[in-house]
Amino acid sequence: MITTKMLTCISDFQAVKKGDILAVEWHRDSYKGNKRTRFATYEVVENHYNDGEYNSNEIILQKKNNVYFNFALFCGTEEGCSNAKNVMLIKADK
Repeated sequence: MITTKMLTCISDFQAVKKGDILAVEWHRDSYKGNKRTRFATYEVVENHYNDGEYNSNEIILQKKNNVYFNFALFCGTEEGCSNAKNVMLIKADK
């Protein structure tokens, strides 16, 4: 069974792990591979919150084209601070 969860608060993003699948809708064009898009699914490359070396609020989705977002800005109250518009975690339950 496939389950989905909209990520809306900082604790949701802190629980994201490397290898998790996120569906992201962007405010402005971003990249999936070499294609520009406003919506795509990504396998998480790194969550810097869980990385002791960096310990920041960034989730890296694609290193080649530097696709990432800062989830502290996404969860903030200011409009337009993050390019991410909506983020959903997709999991396959066994």
